Amino acid sequence: MSLLTIIQNVCAEIDLDPPAAVMSSADPQIMQLRILSTRAGRDLMRAHDWSALLVDRQFATTGAAPEPAEPPSDWDRFAANGRLWNASRLWALNGPVEPQAWRRQTILNSNPVPQIWRMAGARLDIYPNAPGETMRYGYISRFWVAVNGGATTAADWANDTDTALFPEELLELSLIWRWKRAKGLDYGEELASFERAKEAAIGADRAAGPVDLSLPQRGQTPGNYWPGTITVTP
Repeated sequence: MSLLTIIQNVCAEIDLDPPAAVMSSADPQIMQLRILSTRAGRDLMRAHDWSALLVDRQFATTGAAPEPAEPPSDWDRFAANGRLWNASRLWALNGPVEPQAWRRQTILNSNPVPQIWRMAGARLDIYPNAPGETMRYGYISRFWVAVNGGATTAADWANDTDTALFPEELLELSLIWRWKRAKGLDYGEELASFERAKEAAIGADRAAGPVDLSLPQRGQTPGNYWPGTITVTP
């Protein structure tokens, strides 16, 4: 499925003539659907930490405050419950810290262990920041479009053959209720159908359940487990 097939499917649903092209179309109806599809995609990107948008970022610190190239240009937000890790020292940094705590640490010229971090001017700020250390964190990319269905990603549609990185059925359902709302029509049933499909897709995208990492495998006992009974005599 692509931008073109999404718009064609939606047009068939709302009783419009399906277009032969989208990006080059001068039809006001098709142009409106393209704009609405972009809004739908951006809202879906922010609705859930989609696994297809999760990026594992690794970089070497420069020692600058803040880091000049972190986070990268496609960063939208940190992954839920994510941590910033110092892989060189094998610890997770504390943060994001609030401004008063940050000022206290820097004014006192302290050396917190583990280090602390915050966002400053849309950049990642680490204190103390030693150059040459390896940092890792996970973030959600705002680039939800696969250009021509390939490996290159973008934040918006550019070609009729572009695809989305999350379930495109959701884009169709979202586009239908958005179009009806824009036309002043009743869209309650379509919105409800979209919300049900979105919740199902989010549930399917989540991990099945927590794993106890203290066991070799789920359902197994540790190698040092002894099933006997200890009797203590006075």
